Amino acid sequence: MNKLNGNLRIARSTESEKLRPHFSISFVPYAGRLKTQAVQLFTQDDVVEFLMKIKISEDDSSRWAGKAQSEGIVLIPNVQLTEVQLRENGLIA
Repeated sequence: MNKLNGNLRIARSTESEKLRPHFSISFVPYAGRLKTQAVQLFTQDDVVEFLMKIKISEDDSSRWAGKAQSEGIVLIPNVQLTEVQLRENGLIA
């Protein structure tokens, strides 16, 4: 099972006419082409749970979710995930 290296991008969006405020999480690979897609979560707690599900520690998950809430966009560097993990969590089609 090959591990893919990349960044996780968390972007907070504001409310629009069609969508309520949410966080979009996507995997940005360092090399290669993947058909990635964003996962939309609506609360900061959902972001923490999602990050923990992909094996980021609880403390780091809370810290990254808090940064995304306050700064709007954050990149979590050096994330290693398998293609299976990405598919199971909805980050690739």
